[in-house]
Amino acid sequence: MAVMQPLKVVITNYPKDDVEMLLIENNSENEALGKREVPFSKTIYIERDDFMEEPSKGFHRLSLNAEVRLKGA
Repeated sequence: MAVMQPLKVVITNYPKDDVEMLLIENNSENEALGKREVPFSKTIYIERDDFMEEPSKGFHRLSLNAEVRLKGA
């Protein structure tokens, strides 16, 4: 797993020093590929293309003042 064009995101309502290990599927279309553990903390990095300050209609990723769900978290 890699983030090619990282954008730093700080989750303001998450404890500063907590780190949780989350179990994430390797491929949602093929369960046989198993799962892996990934760390989750106050600071995460997302792909730059997954954020828009002023989202266009139908944009369902991270944007200002909008609720977003993080896969596995």
